[in-house]
Amino acid sequence: MSDPGKQQSLMRRVSQKAANKLRRRTSSASYDPEERPGPVFVRHRSGSATGEGRLGIQRHDSFDDDDESAVIIDQVDGPSDPNAVSSDKIKTVPLPGHRQIDPSVGVIVPEQLQIGTAMTRITRKKKVKRIFKLDVNKARVSWDPTKQTSRFYVDDMKDIRTGANARNYREELQVSSAEEDRWITIIYIDSEGGKLKLLHVIAPSAELFKVWTSTLEAIHRYRTEMMAGLAMQGEKFVEAHWKRYMANLQASTSQPAKADRVSFEDVERLCRSIHVNCSRKFLKEKFKRADRDNSGYLNFQEFERFVKLLKERDEIKEMWEEYVVNPGVGMYRNEFRAFLREVQMVDVDTDSAQVDKVFRKFCRQSSKMNQTESVSRSHIDDINEMRMNREAFAAFLLSSSYNPPLLAATTAQCLDHPLNEYYCSSSHNTYLMGRQVRGESSVEAYIKVLQRGCRCVEIDCWDGDDGRPVVTHGHTGTSQCLFSDVISAIGKYAFISSPYPVILSLEVHCSLEQQVKMAEHLVNILGDSLVCESLMSNSFTLPSPQELKHRILVKVKGSRQQEYKNGFLRSNTSSSSNATSESDDFGSVAGEKKKPPKVATKIAHELGKLGVYCRGEKFRNFALPESKTFNHVFSFQENSFLKFCKDSEKKFQLEKHNVRYLMRVYPSGFRVNSSNFDPLGFWRRGVQMVALNWQTYDLGVQLNEAMFASANDRSGYVLKPKILRGRNLDFPSDSADAKVKKDKKQVTFSIEVISAQQLPRPKDHRSEDSIDPFVEVEVFSADDKAKGTSTGEGGVDLSDSKGVSGLGAPQKRRTNVVRDDGFHPLFKETMKFSLVTKFEELVFVRFSVYDAQGGDDKSLIATYTAKLISLQQGYRHLPLYDVQGEQYLFSTLFVKVKVDPMTLIDRELPQRGSTTIESLKTSAKSVLSRGFSGDRRSVRRKGDKDKSKESEASQDEKQLHDSKRLLISPPTPESAS
Repeated sequence: MSDPGKQQSLMRRVSQKAANKLRRRTSSASYDPEERPGPVFVRHRSGSATGEGRLGIQRHDSFDDDDESAVIIDQVDGPSDPNAVSSDKIKTVPLPGHRQIDPSVGVIVPEQLQIGTAMTRITRKKKVKRIFKLDVNKARVSWDPTKQTSRFYVDDMKDIRTGANARNYREELQVSSAEEDRWITIIYIDSEGGKLKLLHVIAPSAELFKVWTSTLEAIHRYRTEMMAGLAMQGEKFVEAHWKRYMANLQASTSQPAKADRVSFEDVERLCRSIHVNCSRKFLKEKFKRADRDNSGYLNFQEFERFVKLLKERDEIKEMWEEYVVNPGVGMYRNEFRAFLREVQMVDVDTDSAQVDKVFRKFCRQSSKMNQTESVSRSHIDDINEMRMNREAFAAFLLSSSYNPPLLAATTAQCLDHPLNEYYCSSSHNTYLMGRQVRGESSVEAYIKVLQRGCRCVEIDCWDGDDGRPVVTHGHTGTSQCLFSDVISAIGKYAFISSPYPVILSLEVHCSLEQQVKMAEHLVNILGDSLVCESLMSNSFTLPSPQELKHRILVKVKGSRQQEYKNGFLRSNTSSSSNATSESDDFGSVAGEKKKPPKVATKIAHELGKLGVYCRGEKFRNFALPESKTFNHVFSFQENSFLKFCKDSEKKFQLEKHNVRYLMRVYPSGFRVNSSNFDPLGFWRRGVQMVALNWQTYDLGVQLNEAMFASANDRSGYVLKPKILRGRNLDFPSDSADAKVKKDKKQVTFSIEVISAQQLPRPKDHRSEDSIDPFVEVEVFSADDKAKGTSTGEGGVDLSDSKGVSGLGAPQKRRTNVVRDDGFHPLFKETMKFSLVTKFEELVFVRFSVYDAQGGDDKSLIATYTAKLISLQQGYRHLPLYDVQGEQYLFSTLFVKVKVDPMTLIDRELPQRGSTTIESLKTSAKSVLSRGFSGDRRSVRRKGDKDKSKESEASQDEKQLHDSKRLLISPPTPESAS
């Protein structure tokens, strides 16, 4: 007999699902799915020299005090293609036969584009003329009305490449160079399947080439401004939205619309189209408050008021009343500085002038927002009399330029160590766009990861049928691309996001003849950026990232004409293995059956000699000569690595090796869906190059992006924890002493999840479907294998004993569900976390926003992951990313972060010298607490601090470390955790 309690529980879940689905259909507003208001994601353009190009992220000293706000579009789009006409050149007086998209902006669309123009479409199979048309209302380009796939939306464009920027595609498709000045490659996301697609066309004339490229760029920029502007403070874009909607309303109805006014249904339709996903009741209440004459319609002035009411933030109003003595008057300079110092943990004294500059800027923005305020010019010039109003304060909190969520990187100070002392952002099977077995190989994959800050890319090289080496996943159904095209793309985009070295990890399966061609391509295409010989003779340490700026290294196995001499690779003869397969298995583990050796591929001398600082070696034993050469690299598959680490002594030898030498770990071949492992388990062992499948935006890639992220740049290199780097004399002498060296620390912090802003609809939602959001917060560390090492309180506990992390059971908690509000859900829930860790640098926090769908069902909306030591304290707006890793243009999560000073965990010590030991403990806590909290208080200009402070702190730590070696007796030998 079935359990009645389970039946009731099942019925309850079914009822919740049914009720939720019925509740989603409460709106009467209709919405055409093809009618798009504008882009949803931030566009990362290949021509950008500013790196990541997030919305609002710019150097704060690049703005004028009088600027009302940063120009949104320059951060979102980056610079235009040099061959395309800029959008301001086509904002001219309308000509006969032309049509404007919007009267307030004046982007002109030539009538010939709307009627259609003939252009030649190029594919691998054919070259055919098609009529390309631009639908202005839907912002859509189509070239075959009989096929749904023969079209793309301007909002989905990722890039427009022309001329030399698209040369690799023209050459690959074997089109004459005479067509280069009229060649257009458009990269876009397929609206149906979400895949990256390319459209190659040749315009019949230079004039039509310019018209098409400049018009598409102008439309995209304008529509991005419209969408991003709604999320900003102020009503700068209200008039543009109003005029565009009125024009569309006139065009879409047979009867003329009532002049200059909109009904509630019109307003609801507009809100749904621009991702204002809230309840009908909420919209109705704001509409009634704005409808001052109770006519049931809104004129333009009332519509402005409606937008202002819609964007009200009650939680910021509460903050305003808490931190400002006289909220009705405004925030004075001393109150602003106190807020930054005590709440945001900003070191205002270090950069006092910059703090005043920011305050003055937002005070002047306040006066622009409040035109009725009569303040004399003398008061405006006196900073102590200036006042910031609540709207400007909200704008400051929203600004990722002036109130960024992450600390600024100090790359200039910490990139002068040898290369082996850094974690390097690395990619596996970089050429693949999707799955491992049937995926597509493309140079776009290399461009994408280099734009995102990757510094080590993998290239699998095979013989091409026509004598030209190709890049593909061998013995699978994946497509292929030319090796020369890949190298050309890397040469162009290697230093887009970071000036620091790029490592090309070659897996060579080519014949000797085609290997020589590979070497020729590397030398000829990369030129002076390629490292072909050592920078300094008689040096037996790797150069630093700083010394290798704008240089490209090759990781490849050596030829038989090379030998080891004094710890370095020399030319002549060699007896070492030169197999090129990545699978450098730990085959010498005692007690195991050895697998038959793989057939070695000989390496041509011309190619092998390019492995100057990254010579691939097959692992046999840590005691052999090849394990002592400073420029060798071992590569291991994840399972082999983990199996080796089960033995404490072998694990200790591996960690000791990684202090001085390079190692690379890559995913198992059984991950055919391109999933990833948890990189924390490999970072904690000192592995420098933890290679991941970047085409899958899962937990592994999210942690990797957080590892290398900072507020102002993304160098792709992060200094390893001190115990995992430095000279061997600083490393434990044996595995028993290893536990003594790695001190445990207590890390405690709290996160208040306050609210979310303008959440997008999940992919399968209709415009009238409600969104019921909640937020999950997960904490990952490199020590969560042991139970009881982390605790949490607040919110709803979701921690799983098995966990999703490869290391064990991370903490996971969530907020309550907010019903029917995806526009501005208020959570106001505080969660506190405490964990014990040996690596405070490897603690990560992931925020996941879900839509509750009844019962236990949920749909992921967006995520954001950050490294705890990089996360700024105080009130911060976190950017949000979709399941593909694309940043939303207007969605954020508002949180408050508070991190307590870190302390050492007390351990059992010898009885002798108790007074000295207690003094040592006090010094340890003081040193570590000062270092941890001090790092977190420096927010924008941390890199300008005096290096002498760092040197002094380093000496303190060294003295503490040396003293502890004398006082602490080693524990009983056992497996290092």
